[in-house]
Amino acid sequence: MSVIISEIEAHARAALPALDSEIYDGWQLRFANGHTRRANSVNFTGQSALPLDEKISHCEAIYRQKGQPCHFRLTPLANGDLDAELSSLGYSLSDPTDVLVQPLMAPPVSKEDVEVVVEKKASIEGINAIGHLTNLSPESRNTLGQMIDRSEHEILFAMVKNGSNTVAVGLGALSADYLGLFEFATSPDHRRLGYAAAIVNRLIVEAINAGAKTAYLQAVQSNIGGRHFWENMGFKTCLYSYHYRSKL
Repeated sequence: MSVIISEIEAHARAALPALDSEIYDGWQLRFANGHTRRANSVNFTGQSALPLDEKISHCEAIYRQKGQPCHFRLTPLANGDLDAELSSLGYSLSDPTDVLVQPLMAPPVSKEDVEVVVEKKASIEGINAIGHLTNLSPESRNTLGQMIDRSEHEILFAMVKNGSNTVAVGLGALSADYLGLFEFATSPDHRRLGYAAAIVNRLIVEAINAGAKTAYLQAVQSNIGGRHFWENMGFKTCLYSYHYRSKL
């Protein structure tokens, strides 16, 4: 299982790359102007050899130099004693998250009569739609655009429009084997109309047509409504979980 976890972790990092990073003894320190903790935290890419206290101090110093809080994103790939060590140092735990997966075997039968527009790579309209629907600052929109422009995967923006306005959006990061689902958002006035489901189904069809085998996403455990939605969309298997440890 650790091999599959490593593949999905690598796929997600490549889908929305940090703007800067440092590899340090099997740890990756990621930086993206503070836009999302996922892209501004310590992640785990390989085996470690150096003492934990030495490594933690190094990470704290680097993030301090950047003027950012130090976050650790603790997946099953992290050092076994790291979580307890961070807790003893006063790092708080937050946002337990499940990585849900679904094998891609047959196109879904869509129940929604909804037109979904798909644009590829760095779609300005798609970035602006995500920014508007999630209340991103202009700086964060710019950072997100840079991250998408650096993606190592094919990026698919799937959108539902009401006239000239985009009212629902989802982003798919597509490689030969995996479809990663990110940045889903729907206008409050257009929820429960099947728009998000139509976007998911369209992205899955695109992935199946391209030969991908597995779709995945990251669902925060406390978001009960979101979890129910993804389960209804067929994402019933939790492959692994992660959480953050942060010192602010």
